[in-house]
Amino acid sequence: MGRSIQWYLRRHPLLYKIRFRLVSKNTTLSSVEHYCYNDINKKNNVSSIFYELNTKIFANYSETLTNFEKAKKITLWLKNNIKGGPGLGKSSTTALKKMIQGEGGVCSDVAQVFNNFCVINDLKVKEWGMKNSSKDSSISGGHSFNEVYCNEFQKWIMIDVGKSIVFKVANQNIPLSAFEFIKFKKENKEINVIDLFSNSKIEDDNINNVFLKSNSSLFVITNYNNKNYDYLLDKLEFLPESIIHGLLFIVGKSYVFEFPNQ
Repeated sequence: MGRSIQWYLRRHPLLYKIRFRLVSKNTTLSSVEHYCYNDINKKNNVSSIFYELNTKIFANYSETLTNFEKAKKITLWLKNNIKGGPGLGKSSTTALKKMIQGEGGVCSDVAQVFNNFCVINDLKVKEWGMKNSSKDSSISGGHSFNEVYCNEFQKWIMIDVGKSIVFKVANQNIPLSAFEFIKFKKENKEINVIDLFSNSKIEDDNINNVFLKSNSSLFVITNYNNKNYDYLLDKLEFLPESIIHGLLFIVGKSYVFEFPNQ
């Protein structure tokens, strides 16, 4: 039986490739160094469900936490409450509800909701994407992760929330920023994958292949106005997501994939 028109509009790889090319551009490291998701996404625009769940995340923590500790608490709660599954591509509010109900969620969905939890907890955050080129289908394609600015370290920290990992080089206790990761990988320095909670090195072939061995290009997702996307993705839910994203691109309100010189 042939695929339906609805399937082609929602899932056909060609539509993703076209959209990816349209929203991608080359830029410099300095142009995205200080960018953060919070620049255009404010606390009062975050859905109430995030505030409701945030009280549960920090229910047993009355002491003052560092930025990195806050990020770890949010990550731990997401890890314990999201089983994962098929990609959702929904508004952040709908995606969060579906994920905690066990109805799916991939790396980009997790990164999306993590952004909003960071906003309401005064954590500067940005979302990164990774484009992998490989003949190995298990690591080719894309991946999403986040980066949080930690005042205590005076730097951005690269964190994969879905996998609960950070990255370090030998003899350094502070995790790497995304820029440091790019730099050290280019220099062929040994980068270790570290479990966020046990602080121990992880030996995982899939993770190592995705991050350390693959021929990958990293990009920052900028100009993502969560309020606009949430509104249209919910209001026009009868339309395929590709059409909604296309409409936002046409009116100049689309997110941008900015590839810094690597």
